[in-house]
Amino acid sequence: MFRIPVNGKIPLLIVCAALAGCGGRGLAIGGGGTPSGTAPVVLTMTDTPPTNVTILSAQVTLTGATLSPGNISVFSGSKTVELTRLQTDVAYLGTTLVPPGSYTGIMLTFSNPKLTIENDMGSTVAGTCVSRAICAIQPVATNLSTTITLSPALIATAPNAAGLLVDVNLNNLISASLGADFSGVTVSQFIPASSSAPPVGAEDVVGSVALTDPVNSKFSLQNSAGTVSLVVDTSTTFLNFPTGTCATFSIACVQANEILSVDISSRADGTAVARNVVFEDPDSSDTEVEGVITGTGPLTLNMITLAETTGIPSLPIGSLTTVTFTGLTKSDVDVTHVDSTQIDTSAFPFNINVPADLIVGQQVQVRRNPASSGTTIVADRVRLRSSRLTGTYQSGPVTLLTLGGLPSLFIVHGMEMIQVQTSTGPVSAICTGNGISIGASCGSLVVNHRESVRGPLFANSGNPTLVATKVLQR
Repeated sequence: MFRIPVNGKIPLLIVCAALAGCGGRGLAIGGGGTPSGTAPVVLTMTDTPPTNVTILSAQVTLTGATLSPGNISVFSGSKTVELTRLQTDVAYLGTTLVPPGSYTGIMLTFSNPKLTIENDMGSTVAGTCVSRAICAIQPVATNLSTTITLSPALIATAPNAAGLLVDVNLNNLISASLGADFSGVTVSQFIPASSSAPPVGAEDVVGSVALTDPVNSKFSLQNSAGTVSLVVDTSTTFLNFPTGTCATFSIACVQANEILSVDISSRADGTAVARNVVFEDPDSSDTEVEGVITGTGPLTLNMITLAETTGIPSLPIGSLTTVTFTGLTKSDVDVTHVDSTQIDTSAFPFNINVPADLIVGQQVQVRRNPASSGTTIVADRVRLRSSRLTGTYQSGPVTLLTLGGLPSLFIVHGMEMIQVQTSTGPVSAICTGNGISIGASCGSLVVNHRESVRGPLFANSGNPTLVATKVLQR
């Protein structure tokens, strides 16, 4: 699974005060308007995946970000970002207020890059990772900081926000000897809430409600990655809340300690808005852990952890965990539609008590029972979530296309190709990206293009099918 790609980028986010605190003369925006003498800058992240390589988890820690001239800090402290979930998504992580003006450069400082790989090279890599083993690799870093010229210059003016997207080229970041070099970073700009904004959004951010502010229609969502403050407005949709929990769908539905899945959008002034709010659990006493399956067995599965509603010291992100499940009823197993497109999956069975329904590459969310310990999770619920993967459109109609050129995670487990279904009845996936205009349909997808797809992946009786909610053409 680990191969140095021919072409590939992993974009990183400049993380802001909403999650980790901003220093210098940058300030966090709180949703109450832009203070006089400041201008908002929205910071987002996505991931252009490498070609024909599966990195099960990729993390890097940002420790500083400073705009010039003026040495304006837009980040202080440290923030570790997990990247592999972002093949089809954009993560919103915050908005910083800076003095209005023209900024011509940015200096970024990183630390502690980490990879989790399955070594499918047929020989030992990184000194100790033997063939077919799953290993956590910490590349030896050389250049940990870099200064990038912003061309054109970033113009910060109130009240509308400016946006920055920072890309790290994986070929430059990870060398054949597993070294890390951040000198290949590039930066692009966009205008939030406009046609120039990134074409995909921040979706399925799962966490527990830290606090609520009904008067100002705000709440804070926290997980192992940090905390973000969100506004609820007339554009917000509330889904799956139990009958009787709130009289009307409004901020009153959101209660402290609930576990929610939230889609996040940004207003023109940079304020973060909870676009879709999906009810998951009434309390946060049991941690929800999401990961990608790397192996299955009788009433067990192995997975790499990608997200946790609460950080588990013995199971950091990127760890290999064994999940056991016994005695689960049908109500404990489901397919959760947390994507903004509610596509129909009723034709595809999923039952974890049927071994054939579990396959490598699926992403699942498990509820961790307190009886769990160490790297073993005893699950009292298993939900099929959306997988994110990238391959090449080989053949077939755009409504049911064949995707090949898959990451080696699939190939070594006997899946050379999968089917991608992009429509069910009147509902279609959101298709966007290269060569697809805003608002266009999936009919603009082109054979031989690389496609990043997102949606629940079903074994489908030996014919693996991903029911797509989103397709991003590369």
